[in-house]
Amino acid sequence: MMMNILVLLQILLALCHGALAEKMLRPKFKEIKFWSEEKFVSHKVTYDHADPHLNFSMEVHQELHDVDVHLEVRISNKLDPTYTTTLNTTLNVCRILNFANKSPVGRFIHGFMREYGNIIDNCPIPKGSYFINKFWWPEDPTTAILPELEFEIYYQANLLDASKKRTLIMNDHYTGEFTVQDVNNLKPGIFAMLPKTV
Repeated sequence: MMMNILVLLQILLALCHGALAEKMLRPKFKEIKFWSEEKFVSHKVTYDHADPHLNFSMEVHQELHDVDVHLEVRISNKLDPTYTTTLNTTLNVCRILNFANKSPVGRFIHGFMREYGNIIDNCPIPKGSYFINKFWWPEDPTTAILPELEFEIYYQANLLDASKKRTLIMNDHYTGEFTVQDVNNLKPGIFAMLPKTV
């Protein structure tokens, strides 16, 4: 009888644990470093591990006519770093905003982002305060089958003058890892806005 009770208790605990949590591949930031050229802009980036979300705030101190952002991302398999993906790109903010204002997909994404704060709408970027609060990217439990990863992100913003000379105005560095975690606060993000099929 006692053995049956113990087996039943173990099954109930396993079922309750499964009902309360899902496995999810989520980031754990080890380090967030950010720098701004205070003459032009100041900014701050924070991440909350408990209720995973990013907060970004930026104060533009003078109008910015043209800005390029440069992004370098390295993602490596934790168990075998020979499996590494790198991304290195430079994008013009004004061209992205022009696309966001003209394209249906761009308007959809830009509208979604607007729900999280006051974001830049056009160029030149006017003097003022901009922010994104409690933003989280879409999640899906199927990511738990992926291998755990380490990541490193370099982000730079450059102000371009009329002759396309670059002045560094932001320089950020983020490091961390994606680990499989038990979570009870799945964040469906933008995918929750898509129509459901029956």
